[in-house]
Amino acid sequence: MIFWIGLLISTIFLPIYFLLKLLSLKKHEKRFVFFITSRWARFTLFTAGIKLVVSGRENLPVQHAGIVVISNHQGNFDIPVFMACLPFSTGFIAKKELMKMPFLSAWMKAIDCLPIDRSNPRDSRERLISRIKRTDKNPIFLFPEGTRSRSTSMGPFRTGTLKLLFHNRIHVLPVTINGSFNCYEKNNNIGGGFVSVAYHPLIDTSRYELSDFEKFNDDLQRIIASPLGKPV
Repeated sequence: MIFWIGLLISTIFLPIYFLLKLLSLKKHEKRFVFFITSRWARFTLFTAGIKLVVSGRENLPVQHAGIVVISNHQGNFDIPVFMACLPFSTGFIAKKELMKMPFLSAWMKAIDCLPIDRSNPRDSRERLISRIKRTDKNPIFLFPEGTRSRSTSMGPFRTGTLKLLFHNRIHVLPVTINGSFNCYEKNNNIGGGFVSVAYHPLIDTSRYELSDFEKFNDDLQRIIASPLGKPV
């Protein structure tokens, strides 16, 4: 309900977004979209009683075009948490069916989400790499676990997309979210509380040999898992 109320309120700003887009004011369009979507996320968290504890801001890259942000996935509030605390917009991978939803699809397009067809994984992989390499688009955000862990434990990463990033030498920003499952999944009810977000140093995949994907994958999971279980 909180999500949809915030989304409904945000629709009053859509005409401004479409006007900026029509006038090809790309720089202003991006700033406006970031302002609105980050405020929507903060409104969602405030209404749910969620407070953020953020660390590692010094690890955020100055230039973020062409990178991929990778995090563990604990609960439904993860996306608004990241939209509220990241200093730049990111696009998320989404089922193509979501792009048919009124209002939601407009904002998904605005932050450069990538709709995929799960029945055609080869095409999805090609479109993902093409999308990441476009410097005029926002970075992509990935949850390699594929589903919510609903706990402080982190599930194994699905390696298909990670191998694609690794072999294309895409830089990766590891991020850890901790405590978000307590805000809903723990009791199947919105409960509020503290959620921590930790940014880790950027991983330059070109520093690995092409045969060292397993080491890269192990390093990535170890880094992201390192703060889990610690008090928020």
